[in-house]
Amino acid sequence: MRTPSRMLVADEPLACVVCRGDLFTRRSITLTTAGFANTGFNKEVDAVTCGRCGYIHQFVVGCVLEVPPEE
Repeated sequence: MRTPSRMLVADEPLACVVCRGDLFTRRSITLTTAGFANTGFNKEVDAVTCGRCGYIHQFVVGCVLEVPPEE
């Protein structure tokens, strides 16, 4: 399992729209267009899951930046 971390969107810290949590995990997912599976109509997105409540936020690939943990 990935360690949740803070994320930036448009140079602003991301906060969950449900619980205002600020720790997330990120992965890429494919949005499948009905009737067009395995075609060029499907889109890849960054799915950012809140580490507190589990709500999944979706963004265009490349819009989310992971903030490196402070050491």
